[in-house]
Amino acid sequence: MRFSGTGIKTAAAATALSLVLAACGGSEPAPSVDETPTLSDVESATEEVVEVATEATEEAADTVETAAADAEAVAEDVVENATEAVEDAVETAEGSVEETVEAAEEVVEDVTEMAGEAVESATSDRVSAEVVAQYAGLTGDAQNGRRVFTQCMSCHAVQEGRNMAGPSLYGIVGREAGTIPGFRYSDANANSGIVWTEEVMFAYLERPQSFIPGTIMAFPGLRNPQDRADVIAYLLEQSS
Repeated sequence: MRFSGTGIKTAAAATALSLVLAACGGSEPAPSVDETPTLSDVESATEEVVEVATEATEEAADTVETAAADAEAVAEDVVENATEAVEDAVETAEGSVEETVEAAEEVVEDVTEMAGEAVESATSDRVSAEVVAQYAGLTGDAQNGRRVFTQCMSCHAVQEGRNMAGPSLYGIVGREAGTIPGFRYSDANANSGIVWTEEVMFAYLERPQSFIPGTIMAFPGLRNPQDRADVIAYLLEQSS
């Protein structure tokens, strides 16, 4: 650290210090003078020392204050830069999340659309417009459907997970054919590609063997359209 002051002041301070020590009987050799220093000389030298020390202290204080101000400015710059970096990172992350959500929503929409098209395709391939219109003109009666379903109870149950000679019909409406895990389907049923919409079931229950050639289900079918609509209403009720 550099203190202000000239060489003269430094020399004077050294001389003054020697005078003080001499006056007080110190061991430092007295300055090379012809006469013994007087009290006035000692006082003058002491004032000189105090003045130099005061100036040095003030300059040191100024240096410390300047260094503190510089450090504070640097700290402010660091905080500002760090804040900007965090804000940029947050903005980038938010943008990535929004893009990911948008992409996921588009995928869901595409899959939903494809599934809808698949159901429509399966229905149109298997069910004529006449049959669809016929089913649409009927109102299913679940109570009568329960009575008609007694013809099916020897092979099928409506309880979830209860497979018998035939698979459980719980949740059958809307399910793809041949997909209950662990049940052994006929190849004709498993590979049919059918989705059991209400219209497909309505057509299937009339003549199962004609609708899926090769199926092992021996049931001859329900010729009465209202009975078929009622059974479908009953299955929907039991699966809700």
